[in-house]
Amino acid sequence: MAELAIVLAGAVLLLSTRTVTMLAAYVVLAVTVSIFVAPTALQSPLSLALFAVSTILKVIVAPLGILVFVRANPQAGNLRPSIAAPARLALVLAFALVSRAAANIPSLAAAPLEDITPYVILCGVGILIVHRNLLSHVAGLLVLGTGVTLAGAVLAPTLPESLELGATFDALVATFIGLALVRAFFARSSVLDVEALRSLRG
Repeated sequence: MAELAIVLAGAVLLLSTRTVTMLAAYVVLAVTVSIFVAPTALQSPLSLALFAVSTILKVIVAPLGILVFVRANPQAGNLRPSIAAPARLALVLAFALVSRAAANIPSLAAAPLEDITPYVILCGVGILIVHRNLLSHVAGLLVLGTGVTLAGAVLAPTLPESLELGATFDALVATFIGLALVRAFFARSSVLDVEALRSLRG
């Protein structure tokens, strides 16, 4: 069930053209991964505290920040994909096939969710490539961080403090720095298109 939720959420992240829909898919993905990672965070008070902070940032603070920004600036609701829907669907299928092939790597073969972990990371990278909206890039960084956290829990479950510290840092960077940069750019240009960044060259 968890695998299906992650696969569908990843597909929606790449196929959606609306920020709110992408945000809903991201929350489903983040919650599902957090549920899977939670048992490894219970090994020590420090890892549990870092896991709680990271989860709150990823599941509550970041989505709310993006949602508030979209509500205040409706034009930010369009993800402005750079490729057509059929090509995005083909990309989703390609990510699924690559992830399935990666599951045959000896170090991943015996791991839980061995074919889902590469899929989540690839979806994070795919968001950065496919969508031109800067808000989608913030979400892409969050998805990428979620994938790295999942990979750490799968491949190095005995290092919860290190993993959670990295996950918390990723969430902080993507949430606060990412949204601050988006807001600053929006003050200069009402179109949150990464291609418009070229107009800021001095």
